[in-house]
Parts: sequence; structure tokens; C-alpha cells
Amino acid sequence: MSQRSRPSPDASGLIKASDAERQLEGRAELITAAVSPHEELEALLSGRRWRRALLKRPALVPALVAQAEALKEALERVHRRAVTAAWEESTPVWREARELSARRERLTVLARRRLESLAEAPPDLHLEEVLTRLDAGVRQSASWELTPGEVLAFETDARWHPGRRLMRGLIPHPERRPSAVPYFVLVGLGVLGALLMADAPLSLRDAAPALFMIVTFGLMATIVGSVLWPLVRSLLWPLLGSGQVRITSERLLWKPAFGAPQAVRLGTIPDGGITVDGFTLDLRVKGDRQLHARTVLDAVEVAALLELHRQPPLRGAARRGVRLERVAILAATLEEGGQEEQKGHCVLHPGGVSFIPEQQGPKALQAITGKSTSLEAFHADGVLEALRWLPRAEFDACVARVVKATGGTSWDARSARHVPETSASKEVRIESGRSVLKGERVWAQEAAVEAVLRDWSSGARFPRLRGPFRQRQK
Repeated sequence: MSQRSRPSPDASGLIKASDAERQLEGRAELITAAVSPHEELEALLSGRRWRRALLKRPALVPALVAQAEALKEALERVHRRAVTAAWEESTPVWREARELSARRERLTVLARRRLESLAEAPPDLHLEEVLTRLDAGVRQSASWELTPGEVLAFETDARWHPGRRLMRGLIPHPERRPSAVPYFVLVGLGVLGALLMADAPLSLRDAAPALFMIVTFGLMATIVGSVLWPLVRSLLWPLLGSGQVRITSERLLWKPAFGAPQAVRLGTIPDGGITVDGFTLDLRVKGDRQLHARTVLDAVEVAALLELHRQPPLRGAARRGVRLERVAILAATLEEGGQEEQKGHCVLHPGGVSFIPEQQGPKALQAITGKSTSLEAFHADGVLEALRWLPRAEFDACVARVVKATGGTSWDARSARHVPETSASKEVRIESGRSVLKGERVWAQEAAVEAVLRDWSSGARFPRLRGPFRQRQK
């Protein structure tokens, strides 16, 4: 009697694998087909030029996202069947499902890190949502030109400034001070490693030359790393980091000398989303996108303007496209009752004149927005200039709050007296009692100064009318 042939162990494994794939009803093929695009996307996002690579593959992310639901259901089905049927670890479909699940977890972390370099990423996003936002963010280019209805509120540049930039490049960063110790340690380890790996063992005779080599090469590395590199960086970095900054009624724009423009919508900037490095003057802004403007010479002032335009009362005020004309903001000095002169800025307007001491920008900003700020001390003239986007009544109210918060001084037009006979071409002298205010004339503000002074003189001769005959002020 012939014995029934028994299948070999390998054949039994193949049968189990085919049975497992048959039970999945096509899901095994779906998992196998998904391995290649996931591998390609992980390799793409791991590269240094991942943005350019992602732009060259416009169909990669949409194709992966399109099969997300089916792939998720297939992986869940495989995991359930593997547990209930006690599949072996070597079962092909079970092994591919485990590897694909692990790869998707790594890809989620990697894609989230890439997305955070462009914009804020909520922590509860799954892989397909992260990839969709990442792909859209890479392909969405910021336009430097203004859109219809968008109004330019402020513009400055961050080009070469030989004095400040060269010195900042040579002086070490106070919070990241380089040390000579790492150079000696690296060189010493390298020399000792080379001697230990040589054919002849390390002897006492080799100790003196080894020590000499460590000291010599350590000093050379220290000189190159601590002296020559900061010098080269101070010359090259300003050219690479130069650019232009714009604040519009809707967006913050940064146009670097090399690279594409960056933009952040003002309404998406949260509290604490604006930071300035006081040493490198780098401006970082978080919102719907993340913006990094390098070496902006007036970075603190730009940050203050952003704080103003992103929240009330200036939020959206520039959309009107109208600024108050009869307002002049001048650098000034105030002498009260024979005391020492106090430096600051004055605001000339038809209702009178206000003086704000110097370095009171943070207090002025807090008085307008009602929120504290972490910005360092700066002058308040930029903050006051931004208030010209407000209507006259709101402008006067904000200036009054700034004067009160900063310990300044205000005189109305009836108590302030312009002294033209003693005013030189570069000075505006205004007196009130024993106090004397001297403002520095600037050509750009000359027309506004003359208009305000004419309002004062006409108001003194002809009392302001009441009722419907009252003249409207812009």
C-alpha cells in the first residue's frame, strides 16, 4: 500500500501564504502596490532638496492620498486576520503590512517636520492631511506684487550695511559663544585614533610627537574656526541674507536676494508669533506660513508694526488707503521749567502737539493694543506714524493713551505758541508757559508742518465754528 505524499514544509508555507492572500480578496495586491510610492516619498522628503523634488513629482502625493481610505481598510483587515488566524511572521502579506505600517509612521513624522518648516501643523493630523497641506504649501508661491484692493502700509530693505553687519559678523553671538575646547578635542581624538590604528602600537616615544600634533593642529583649527570663518561669514552672509520687507493691509512679505518671496497673512499671526533675535536681527513670524527674514536692520520696528497691523485698532485700517495728512512726527527735545532737555519725538496735529520721550516704543505699543510685548526698547515714532491710518478721532485717542503711558506731555493748540522769529530752517520752536519744545524739520514733513501751523494761526484768529458749519478735518 502506497503512502500518501506529504507536502514539504516550504510548500506548506506557500499554501498558507496563498490562502491568506485569497482571504483578503485583493487587499494584498493593494498593499504590495502601495509599498513603492511610500518608499519613494520617504526618500524624497529625506533629501536636502525635498521641495524641488516634490515639485518635480506633482502626481505623487495626490495618487497616494487617493488610495488612503482603501489602504487603511486593507491594513486593518490584514492586522485582524493575522491575529485571529495566527499567521506566521514570515507570511509575505503580513510582513509587507507590518513594514508598510512602520513606514507610514516614519513618513508621518517626517512630513510633519517638513510642514512645520512652512506653516503651523496641528498635532492631530493624519498622514494624508499632512501630505496634502505640505504639497499645497510647496506649490503655493507668494506673490511680491500687491493684489487688487491690497494697500502697501510699510516697506524697507535689509541690504548691505557695512558698519553694523560687519561688526555683528565678527563679534560672537552672546547666547551661542564658540569655544576652543571642541576644536582641540576633535583634533586630539583624530590624532590618537590614527596612531592607535597604525601598524606599530603606540609607545612612549610616540607620545611627544602626538602631543605636539594635537596642540599644533588644535591651534590651527581654532584660528580657522574662531577667527577666519567669522570674518568670511561677516563678508558673505549680509549679501546672502539681504532682501526687502513689505507690510500690506493683508500680508507680511519678505523678498530675499536669493530665493522665492515668502508671505504670511496678518490675520493668521497669533500672540507670540513674532520673534526677533536682538543680535542677528533675524525676524521670524508664524502664521498660515512661517517666514524667516534674515538681518533686517530695523527688525524690532518691523515687528512692532506687525503687532499693530495684526490686531485692533489698526487691523484692516490700511484697507481704506487713506492716511491723515495734517500730521507731522518729528524728532524733538523738550525743556520744562529750566530743567535738562529731554529727547524724544513730537506729534504736530491740528488739535495741538504731543511729546513722547525716546525709547518708549514698547509702552506706546502696549498702550495702543492693550497687550504686553517682549520687544526691546525702541523709539515710538514708527508706532505713531502707523496711527495715521486711523480716522482723526481714533488717532487723537490713541496718541492721548500713548502720552499717558509713556509719561509724555501734550499741549492743545490754544496753549501752544509757535515762535517763528526764532525758528531756523531746521527747527520748529513751540512754547507753552516756561516749557520749550524744539522739533527738527525734515523735508518730507515740511508740508505737513506748515499745514498744522496754519491751522493753529487760523484757529487763533477765527474761533472754530460749531454745528453744521464746522469744517471737517481729514
